[in-house]
Amino acid sequence: MSSAVGLAALFGGCASSGRDGVNGKDLNIYDIYEAAKVESGNPDLTMDEFLKQYLSYSSADLEYITSLKACINKSLMASVSVISRFKKGTTSSYQVSRSAGSGIIIDIDRESGDMIVLTNCHVVYSPDDNVLGDRYSEDISVWLYGYECDNYKVKNKNAIPAELIAASITYDAALLKITGSDIVKASKAEKMNWCMREENYIGETVYAIGNANGETMSATVGYITKDLEEISVNAGTEEKPDVRSHPAVRTSAPINPGNSGGGLFNGDGELVGLVSASSKKYADRGYAITAASTRRVVNKMLNAYSGEKTRGVSILNHGIRFTVKDSYSTGLNAQGVAEIREVVSVTEIAFNSGAVLSLRAGDVIKHIKVIRNGSTVDEVEVMREHNIDDIMLSVTAGDAVEFTVRRGLNEFPVRVTFNKNEFRTAD
Repeated sequence: MSSAVGLAALFGGCASSGRDGVNGKDLNIYDIYEAAKVESGNPDLTMDEFLKQYLSYSSADLEYITSLKACINKSLMASVSVISRFKKGTTSSYQVSRSAGSGIIIDIDRESGDMIVLTNCHVVYSPDDNVLGDRYSEDISVWLYGYECDNYKVKNKNAIPAELIAASITYDAALLKITGSDIVKASKAEKMNWCMREENYIGETVYAIGNANGETMSATVGYITKDLEEISVNAGTEEKPDVRSHPAVRTSAPINPGNSGGGLFNGDGELVGLVSASSKKYADRGYAITAASTRRVVNKMLNAYSGEKTRGVSILNHGIRFTVKDSYSTGLNAQGVAEIREVVSVTEIAFNSGAVLSLRAGDVIKHIKVIRNGSTVDEVEVMREHNIDDIMLSVTAGDAVEFTVRRGLNEFPVRVTFNKNEFRTAD
């Protein structure tokens, strides 16, 4: 029985547009499923069988739908809504404004009630000159999924106070710490999983989880429509712009105000990006800062935190200039993905760093390894130029960086050690 014939048989062959808002207003897939069991004389008809018989769903379709649903719901349990409050005006006369955003649980200890949440810096920071005191919010609350009742009122019993422990405007990332929360202890909240791939691919199914429009948690599904692009975001005001650039993936999953700081996840439930912006010009363009850069920034923030709040991130000022000499596609790989390769080479070394003695203009960078105390802590095959920028975020003072270079017909490792004076703080 075809899906069209089957559904017509269930409802006497009559069809109505429902344009008047009455016909079929209460009808849903479960009503049709129950009617199908009666019509078929099979009370034991399963939902899977119903979907296959009447809606022509294949086993692969069903597996995809159910697995994606499970992933989305797991990600909901690793997501939070965030509200930051700011006092604006004067000390004698001020108003409290709110910034609604989202966050992702990156670490949780339910026994102690402790939790670390990742969000965007712009969710907890206000560039407004009228903000009293620190422009970073000192009054932040988060809500776990399912606890978001009462329209986020200040006295909502499910609001969990959070402390801002680290933030970077440059990388639009911030970490919130929750300590000893009874709500966390009693919850089923989980931490998210990072996608450890260095690359993303066009056509991959992704979904965004977030506090869209400040209306509590929701999910939207789409695709990666561009695997990598640099986006410019104003971290300041219209009167005093402060434009920052971020490596991002573009997605067709709808992104709304309030989604900022939430996760963009792949079909395996892994975080591929930190949702940060949407396009004012194009409705089908949302952006998430790549996980490849964000997870390294987060690691650096966590390593730098020792009980004192940190602002900014220490980054290596290596002075090496790179350029893309060539770009091409390798064609379809074993997973059916068209991969891109870029030939990245050294153009110059801008100042007298340790790299002067080891690298030369024209060297093609093939592989990079970060070595700390004799052990490899991070490494990448350099497939794209962004791989270099990303892995350099892992480098700390005293680390050795081993570049595998191609110089002429030869390929060999070159090791450079970077000292403390070669680092700076990016706000």
